[in-house]
Amino acid sequence: MKSFYEFDFEGVSVDKSFSLKQKELVLKSSLGNNKFSFDSIDVEYKCELEGKDITGTKPVAIIPIRNNSELLEVTLNNLKENQVDKICDIIVVDDRSSEDLKSIVLDNSLTYLRVDNEKGFNFSMLNNIAAKVAHEKGAGTVIFWNSDLWCADKSHLEELISRHNNSGSKISGTKLVYPPLEMSLNKEKDNKNITTYFPTMADGKWREKTQFGGDRWRMLLQGPIVLAPDHYLRFTNPTDPRVNCDRGAAFVTGALQIWDLEHFISMGGFNPSLSKNLQDTDACLKSIELGYPPLYFGKDIFFYHDESFNMNNNLEEKKEDKQFVSDHVLFGKIWNEKATALVYGAME
Repeated sequence: MKSFYEFDFEGVSVDKSFSLKQKELVLKSSLGNNKFSFDSIDVEYKCELEGKDITGTKPVAIIPIRNNSELLEVTLNNLKENQVDKICDIIVVDDRSSEDLKSIVLDNSLTYLRVDNEKGFNFSMLNNIAAKVAHEKGAGTVIFWNSDLWCADKSHLEELISRHNNSGSKISGTKLVYPPLEMSLNKEKDNKNITTYFPTMADGKWREKTQFGGDRWRMLLQGPIVLAPDHYLRFTNPTDPRVNCDRGAAFVTGALQIWDLEHFISMGGFNPSLSKNLQDTDACLKSIELGYPPLYFGKDIFFYHDESFNMNNNLEEKKEDKQFVSDHVLFGKIWNEKATALVYGAME
């Protein structure tokens, strides 16, 4: 195993049924004065691979999901309607679901990867394992694709892939937009969820506005992170020239990232110890350290991201999230001393 911060791609042998162990850090306690201690644990991931074989000749779209079978059907229908299954091979990663997602995936003639573990949700590892499968099958590009992300137009995906390839980019992202109300699966609760985080949007005018328009950064006076990543010009008009553009960035959102797969593997993938949060930014900063900053391609292309659907994990009552705290503390431990120089260097 490489480390707490990297996935050992070379130590994994992919088959129809395979397992692997990964070292991960979890927050143990606060020692005061903004110092914390972590426990080291070994987590075993048991994997089952079925369905369509990866061709190795197309980009591979990786879609992690747990339960939410209705969402999966809507998303796969959208991908079929926009011929994403013709442009890409698609791996749906089933994270310990109790619902029968496998039948949905196999009925759509896609690749199904089941991943079980006893620790719980780890977005980084779900994507890392699927990326290993894609690499084993000979793919050169992966697209990390949220389960609540939809195509607005087939041509937008083709154009995004073209710009990514033609620029020689190692990591690319694009503009994301809140879908119109009629597309959302969360018509009754979405306003409640969105206004929990953004109270000024109680009037609902955030629909069809920018969800991600590139990166911005905020200096924080309290908490474990000094320089925090944020979404640039959230809720603005998608045609605003400040988001309707192509430019360099210090991070692009993990809801939709295109990666050169060899570069992703050489970096050790997403940080396994950042299970739920900030692994997208962490990976982008690691890439900047290596001389490959991300690129944001938002000029006249966008995708729909139904972000409100998954806010609070659809729980009526938000519970204490120890992994959220652990991820933020660890991100600060890794990046506080060097993030400012990397971020502003990438923007020059």
